[in-house]
Amino acid sequence: MFIVAGASGNVGSAAVRKLSESGASVKALTRSSTSDKVAPLKDLPGVEVVQCDLTDKSALASVFTGVKGAILTCGNCKEQVEAEKNFIDCAVAAGCPFLVKLGTVKSYTSEDSACEYGRFHAAIEKHLKEKAGAMQWTVLHPNWFMSNHLGDVFGTLANSVVVYPVSPDAKVATIDPRDVGDLAAKMVLVGDASTYHGLALDVSGPEAVSLGQMAQLYSEALGRPITTIKCSDDDWVAGAVGAGFPEWLARAISLNFDKWERGELLFPSTPQVLTLAPPQRTMAGWIKEWAPLSPPPA
Repeated sequence: MFIVAGASGNVGSAAVRKLSESGASVKALTRSSTSDKVAPLKDLPGVEVVQCDLTDKSALASVFTGVKGAILTCGNCKEQVEAEKNFIDCAVAAGCPFLVKLGTVKSYTSEDSACEYGRFHAAIEKHLKEKAGAMQWTVLHPNWFMSNHLGDVFGTLANSVVVYPVSPDAKVATIDPRDVGDLAAKMVLVGDASTYHGLALDVSGPEAVSLGQMAQLYSEALGRPITTIKCSDDDWVAGAVGAGFPEWLARAISLNFDKWERGELLFPSTPQVLTLAPPQRTMAGWIKEWAPLSPPPA
C-alpha cells in the first residue's frame, strides 16, 4: 500500500493515477473527501480516498499501517512546515521504507530565502534529513509549473492578453505537474530505492518556451490574436490577489519572474529523472488542452 498526501492537487492526483494504473493499492489523503477534485479519484481501481488533516498527528499516524512507500505533495500554505514534518514523522514511525517529497525550485530553497515557501521547504527538507533514520528519501525540485498559467486561461485570455513581469522573448523550461506526479509514482514503485536515496532532483519540461511563443500558441488554439503585456511585479501580485491568492503567496510566486527573465529557469532535469521518467508533456500540448476552456472574449 502506498500513501499520497495532497492527492487532490495537480502533482498528487497524477501520482495516484499512475500508482493505480500499476495495480498498486493507494491511500489518497486529502483535506476534503467531498471536493470536485477528489471525485475522479474515487473511481480508480485500488484507491481509497482518506480525509485527513496533516496537522493532526495522531489521526495521521493511523493511516500508515502497512505502507510500502509515501509521496508528499502538499500545496504551499502557512501550515506547511507543521503538516509535512508530521507526515515525515509518521512515515518514519511506521517503518515506511521510502518517501518522495515534492519541493520547489532548488535555487531559492534555503532557510534565508526571500521566497517564503522556499524557507518552508528548506525547513522541511532539513527535518527530513535529520529524522529519516532508516527511511530512504528523495526530494523533487520542479521548475515553473504549466498549471500556473491557468490564470491566463480563466483570467486574462478573455481580454486577449497574457500579462507577466517578463519580456516576450524570455524563456522558461516549464513542467507539467502531471509529469512530476508520474515521476514520483514510478520512483516509489522501484524495488531498490537506494539509487535515489538522499538526492535532490531537478525536474524541468522537455523544451524551453518564451512568453511570446505561449501567446502564439494561445492564438492558434483560440483562433484569435493573443498578445503579451509586460506588467510590474506589484501589478501581477495585485491581479493574483484579486483572483483569490493570499498576498504572501502571490508575492512569493512573483519572485520567480526575475529568475525567468534572467534565464535561471532554464535548468535541465537531472540524469536520474531522464533515465526513470523523462518529462514528455509540452506547453503546446498543455495550451491545446486548456485554452478552449477559457471564457469567451470580453
